[in-house]
Amino acid sequence: MTYRKTWFSYVLWVLYAGLCLMMLAFLCQWFVSYIGAFVPVLVSAAGVFFVAPLLLGIYALLRAASRKLRTKYTIQAHTLAMLEALVVSFCFVFGTLYRIQTALFSNFDFCFPDCLDTEYYELALVRAGENIAPMTHGMGYLYVACLSAVMSFLGNKIISAVFFQVFLQVLSLVLCYLAVRKSAGRLPACVTLAYLSFSSAYVNRIGVIDPECFYFLFYLLGLYLIVSAVKNYCRNYYVKSFAVWVFMILGIVLGLLIYLDIRSLTLLFFLAGIFIGKKEEAEDMPGITVGQNILVFGAAEVSCILAFFASFFVDSVGYGTEYMTELSAWGKFYLHESRGSVIACMDQFMQDFPVNILLIMAASFLVFAFRQTGKEQNYMLWILLCVCTAPTPMTGYGVLPYGTIALFVWCVLAGLGLQNCIMGDHALIVQAKIEEINAAVKTEEPEKTRFIENPLPLPKKHVKREMDYEYPVPEEDMKFDIEVDETDDFDI
Repeated sequence: MTYRKTWFSYVLWVLYAGLCLMMLAFLCQWFVSYIGAFVPVLVSAAGVFFVAPLLLGIYALLRAASRKLRTKYTIQAHTLAMLEALVVSFCFVFGTLYRIQTALFSNFDFCFPDCLDTEYYELALVRAGENIAPMTHGMGYLYVACLSAVMSFLGNKIISAVFFQVFLQVLSLVLCYLAVRKSAGRLPACVTLAYLSFSSAYVNRIGVIDPECFYFLFYLLGLYLIVSAVKNYCRNYYVKSFAVWVFMILGIVLGLLIYLDIRSLTLLFFLAGIFIGKKEEAEDMPGITVGQNILVFGAAEVSCILAFFASFFVDSVGYGTEYMTELSAWGKFYLHESRGSVIACMDQFMQDFPVNILLIMAASFLVFAFRQTGKEQNYMLWILLCVCTAPTPMTGYGVLPYGTIALFVWCVLAGLGLQNCIMGDHALIVQAKIEEINAAVKTEEPEKTRFIENPLPLPKKHVKREMDYEYPVPEEDMKFDIEVDETDDFDI
């Protein structure tokens, strides 16, 4: 999806450049800690300042090489579609098999020492005559209820909970691909899907029985719905009245997700696409006006707020408590009982340490691509999401560390960085191809004119020749004058 560049884009660009530099410096220091015995401290500290020039050189080299190759060769759309289908199929099949193998053959006491002692697993155990205890964290309560339902069929075993986690992750891969494909494009979707399919940091979460994988699935679902609605709106697929209803329903879904977990507030960032998204005019539809943008945005926001506060009314009726009691308990839960940690997120992030260096480097390409994309770009809302969530203090704000969402955001940005580096300069590529064609036409020798053969017989060319009968005449016979009398009138 394409967005217009605004003054706020420059602010986000500065913040994102600083964040990328910080992450690269952190990764360099982390790497140096492994080889610190062989590298002096001052040399390792100075090496951090060479990261940015090195990254700029790699970006320029990839950009020049891709431009030359794209000018010389053209990949058909059908070929790209077939490659995409191959990558997606490979990731889905082997990513699922990887998770099943991990669930079946891992030593849980050694690989996942914390999975047996989580409070969510204890609460989900099916016991005769006992119900699930109420929980302030809506997503946690919903997770325990679903896990308890699964264990009622498969039994009170840790393997039942682990396979439930596997099922959640496989569904998340599907939604991850669909959401990123619709919002960012083919290459970011394939990069994100490939990383999450085989990431040790993500796959190991199947052994930790908590709502993180469950919430990540709902987060991707909300992202897919909001991106689909905004993209269809910018393409002018909705009439005015229908667009209002669509965004009212979308606001209700977002309000419920925010009630379930406060982290869902970050999904509201994508509503900015209503204003800055590139609009497409339809032949049979009137153009989208500023007033219509405000109306649609207001419908989504109002319905979101109403759905959020209505959730506490449902809780108060169900539990028989006061409305303000439920509302204040929800607020105090996030203000005083947050157990998230930025350190925990970074520890999870560093489980794929060698790959994560390439991930952050590719995501940093967007810093250099900012001035190359002109007045339109396709990544600014993702940068806003990254600045606010991955990793910042809000990453550790909430019940869970949310390291999976941080991984997801960096994957999307890495795909966008590669896309803008390798697939950018479309206008320059087209112009270069036109110039190459014109130069080839000028250098070719013109062919001689070829006439169509006349099917009719042509007249023969006249040849002057002497008559010769080959008959000798004696000289005495060569007398042709006959004497005639002048008075002879030739009457007889």
